[in-house]
Amino acid sequence: MKMDHCPEHDPAGPPISNMAHQHAFTIVGAQTLFGVHMTQYHTEMHKYQLVLRFSVPAEVAAALREIRARYPRDIFVLANDESDEFNIPSVAAGLKPTFTGNIFQGIPPFGPEDEKDPHFFPWQLTRVRPVFGKIPVTVERVVYFRPFSHAEPLPEVAHYLMFGRGAEAHMTDLQTAPVALAADGGMLFGPGYDHVLSLAGTPHWIAPDMLEAGIVVTVPSIPLRGPDGRAHIPCAIPMAEGEAVVLDYRGLPRDPPLTAVAGPSFFCATAVCNSEGLDVCPEDQSMHASETPDEYLVRPDVR
Repeated sequence: MKMDHCPEHDPAGPPISNMAHQHAFTIVGAQTLFGVHMTQYHTEMHKYQLVLRFSVPAEVAAALREIRARYPRDIFVLANDESDEFNIPSVAAGLKPTFTGNIFQGIPPFGPEDEKDPHFFPWQLTRVRPVFGKIPVTVERVVYFRPFSHAEPLPEVAHYLMFGRGAEAHMTDLQTAPVALAADGGMLFGPGYDHVLSLAGTPHWIAPDMLEAGIVVTVPSIPLRGPDGRAHIPCAIPMAEGEAVVLDYRGLPRDPPLTAVAGPSFFCATAVCNSEGLDVCPEDQSMHASETPDEYLVRPDVR
């Protein structure tokens, strides 16, 4: 059976291995920095959910807080430099505790031709300038690591990981990577969505150690399958900023209900994670994230 799939194992290694590459992490947190790995269900080296707590030099952290305070709803992306490629399992295993990174503002423009390249990386330095370049990054802790299984079905309602530290709490949806059949009988990967947001504040009902460790909640207001069992993936941001959202801890409702107030959603997309050709959402609704400002584009006339 034909698959829209990039194996990308290490050519010098055994069949079950990953090649080293560049990876993008959505940054959340101000006092404590976290990075949430951007997923791709159809590309072996990106078939992982990974949440890191990381640190950068104090002067960079302070400057990052300042610019993010000026653009509180923009996405800022941490990526390892092309001179320091790695694979996600090496980070999860603690074998890559430091790396050279770049921090970018926004999603740079790219088109269909770019997407055809399985190794395309939007934040190439030939295309976009970093806000902070070639900085030392230390992985303080792996908060969450989850390799995808294509045998895992899409759940009925959305599952999220809640994590954070102190007064700062964040959420990211726990994704699956189910298999879908293409019109030609081939195999596609999806549907799903990738959502990263901060909360307006840490809910009063979670203990500090539970927040740092991370807990799993379900969101009954976000169905992922309809009554007929078909996928029902949200195309709009499913938790509006300022909305009080009811959450079920470990999938079980509480009385009184547990609620959390959504803050800004930095990244919510179906365009990146799903197989090309699996048109989960209309193009104009397939990615909700800020664009890279012109000042950081190598060629701002090309969008």
